[in-house]
Amino acid sequence: MTSETAASPAGAANIRVLVIDDDEDAAIGVQELLEMEGHTVAVAYDGTAAMQAAVMMNPDVAIVDLRLKGEWGLDVVQSLRDQFPDIVNVIMTGESDSTTVIKALRQGVYDYLTKPFQPDQLIGVVDRTAEKIRLQEERHRMMNALSSARDTAELASKSKTEFLTRLSGELGDQFSSIVKLSSVISDQQLGPIDNPGYVKCAAGVSDACRRLSRIMLWIGELGQLETGAMKANNAPFDLEKTIRGVSGVFQQMIDAKKLRFNINCETNLPALNSDAEHFARIFGHLISNAVKFSKPSGSIEITALVDGFGELRIDIADEGVGIPEKQLALAMAPFGRLGNNLDPDSYGVGLGLPLAEKFVKLLGGRMSIESAENSGTRVQLLFAKDIICENAPQALSA
Repeated sequence: MTSETAASPAGAANIRVLVIDDDEDAAIGVQELLEMEGHTVAVAYDGTAAMQAAVMMNPDVAIVDLRLKGEWGLDVVQSLRDQFPDIVNVIMTGESDSTTVIKALRQGVYDYLTKPFQPDQLIGVVDRTAEKIRLQEERHRMMNALSSARDTAELASKSKTEFLTRLSGELGDQFSSIVKLSSVISDQQLGPIDNPGYVKCAAGVSDACRRLSRIMLWIGELGQLETGAMKANNAPFDLEKTIRGVSGVFQQMIDAKKLRFNINCETNLPALNSDAEHFARIFGHLISNAVKFSKPSGSIEITALVDGFGELRIDIADEGVGIPEKQLALAMAPFGRLGNNLDPDSYGVGLGLPLAEKFVKLLGGRMSIESAENSGTRVQLLFAKDIICENAPQALSA
């Protein structure tokens, strides 16, 4: 047998309460008091009726008498919890049931009332229970909002990356076409041009487009690295040969600044089994930064060796302007630009360090930076021993 009455809230938090007690007068008394407090209350006098009422009202709280006729209250509590995992259970018991109360609390019952209890005791327990439910619901809302925000952010990041990848490919193709057409003019492939100024302008257009094409390539690589589309094609290669090949690209800049540029690879450095092209990309970005941010007549040193743990360690150190500690995070963020007071025109786009780090991670390595303002920068790369070719005691011959 059950009865249910819905009352309008009177300023109090409204929760759904199921009262289970075989003492009909006591159960009705609890119902009337809680309805006066603004709650929705149903009453059941045995376990079977309690389950039927619970299905109908989906209660927030069950107030269960421990000693029902022919039933044990904790069994009813367990049945309710199995069917309604979020329900909060409160038990009603006599003073002689203190041991059982402790057991019930250990099994997850939230609170208890000792019969006979005063109205304010009942209201106090229900108010605490309502607050617990409110906090649980608030936590669930916050977790759902956080999950939704995270999903939205991930989708936005993925969309941004995909857009940049497509954009870089499309613009890169267009800039390549402009470079070719500019070269036709600057090289006077269709015949001599009377005014040499046109040749100079065409050369400027060509140089600018090459730079933009390079930036588009970097943006495309960033997108592929962030989405996991970039893969490594491993094959044995000579690390020192790769370093020297990349550094040669910057020789004109090195000479213009009168920099001391040293490459110190360990004698008989083993060949590596990795992606030589990706390694070249890493060194391209790191050497470019070292040269760009070095002071005239400064020095840059690259060392490579197998350390005592069998790991490959590579250091790229310069004596340049350095990075203030508070700006290291910005330097590692895509498009984070620090600037270069030595050369205001060489700010770049802020992709060198982020791309280098992502390529290092793709190849299974770790990258760290030590730097301070006006004290130079040291970038260290560490790769596990499995990058070293087996049965290759020294680098591959040219």
